[in-house]
Amino acid sequence: MGALDWLKTVPAESTEFRSDRFIAAVNWRKDDAFRIAYVVRAVSPGRYHHPAATVEDMYRPQYRAHTDTGSMQVSAK
Repeated sequence: MGALDWLKTVPAESTEFRSDRFIAAVNWRKDDAFRIAYVVRAVSPGRYHHPAATVEDMYRPQYRAHTDTGSMQVSAK
Protein backbone atom coordinates (compact mmCIF):
# COMPACT_ATOMS: atom_id res chain seq x y z
CA MET A 1 0.00 0.00 0.00
CA GLY A 2 2.17 2.80 -1.30
CA ALA A 3 -0.39 5.43 -0.24
CA LEU A 4 0.17 4.46 3.40
CA ASP A 5 3.96 4.07 3.41
CA TRP A 6 4.24 6.97 5.91
CA LEU A 7 2.24 5.02 8.50
CA LYS A 8 4.07 2.54 10.74
CA THR A 9 1.82 -0.51 10.84
CA VAL A 10 2.19 -4.07 12.12
CA PRO A 11 1.98 -7.02 9.73
CA ALA A 12 -1.34 -8.86 9.69
CA GLU A 13 -1.52 -12.66 9.91
CA SER A 14 -4.45 -12.63 7.49
CA THR A 15 -6.64 -10.08 5.72
CA GLU A 16 -9.97 -10.19 3.89
CA PHE A 17 -11.30 -7.48 1.60
CA ARG A 18 -15.06 -7.85 1.27
CA SER A 19 -17.55 -5.59 -0.48
CA ASP A 20 -18.83 -4.23 2.84
CA ARG A 21 -15.88 -4.68 5.23
CA PHE A 22 -12.18 -5.24 5.77
CA ILE A 23 -11.09 -7.96 8.19
CA ALA A 24 -7.57 -8.38 9.59
CA ALA A 25 -6.07 -10.74 12.16
CA VAL A 26 -2.97 -9.62 14.08
CA ASN A 27 -0.86 -11.71 16.44
CA TRP A 28 0.08 -9.03 19.00
CA ARG A 29 1.31 -9.99 22.46
CA LYS A 30 2.71 -6.65 23.63
CA ASP A 31 1.00 -4.00 25.74
CA ASP A 32 2.05 -1.33 23.23
CA ALA A 33 -0.51 0.22 20.91
CA PHE A 34 -0.44 -0.64 17.21
CA ARG A 35 -2.12 0.59 14.03
CA ILE A 36 -3.88 -1.03 11.14
CA ALA A 37 -4.90 1.09 8.17
CA TYR A 38 -7.27 0.56 5.27
CA VAL A 39 -8.24 2.47 2.16
CA VAL A 40 -11.88 3.20 1.34
CA ARG A 41 -12.91 2.58 -2.26
CA ALA A 42 -15.97 4.11 -3.92
CA VAL A 43 -17.07 3.02 -7.39
CA SER A 44 -19.50 5.87 -8.07
CA PRO A 45 -19.84 9.52 -7.06
CA GLY A 46 -21.91 10.34 -4.00
CA ARG A 47 -21.84 10.97 -0.28
CA TYR A 48 -20.92 7.91 1.78
CA HIS A 49 -21.15 7.07 5.47
CA HIS A 50 -18.64 4.69 6.97
CA PRO A 51 -19.43 2.96 10.26
CA ALA A 52 -17.08 2.73 13.20
CA ALA A 53 -14.28 0.20 12.98
CA THR A 54 -14.36 -2.48 15.67
CA VAL A 55 -11.31 -4.10 17.24
CA GLU A 56 -11.56 -7.07 19.58
CA ASP A 57 -9.29 -9.67 21.14
CA MET A 58 -10.45 -13.14 20.23
CA TYR A 59 -9.21 -14.74 23.45
CA ARG A 60 -9.67 -11.81 25.85
CA PRO A 61 -13.09 -10.29 25.06
CA GLN A 62 -12.66 -7.59 27.70
CA TYR A 63 -10.23 -5.93 25.26
CA ARG A 64 -12.21 -4.18 22.54
CA ALA A 65 -12.51 -0.74 20.99
CA HIS A 66 -14.50 1.22 18.42
CA THR A 67 -13.47 4.19 16.29
CA ASP A 68 -15.65 7.14 15.37
CA THR A 69 -17.98 6.99 12.38
CA GLY A 70 -17.40 9.26 9.42
CA SER A 71 -18.50 10.32 5.99
CA MET A 72 -16.90 11.25 2.69
CA GLN A 73 -17.87 12.93 -0.57
CA VAL A 74 -16.77 11.39 -3.88
CA SER A 75 -16.95 13.67 -6.92
CA ALA A 76 -16.77 12.72 -10.59
CA LYS A 77 -13.85 14.19 -12.54
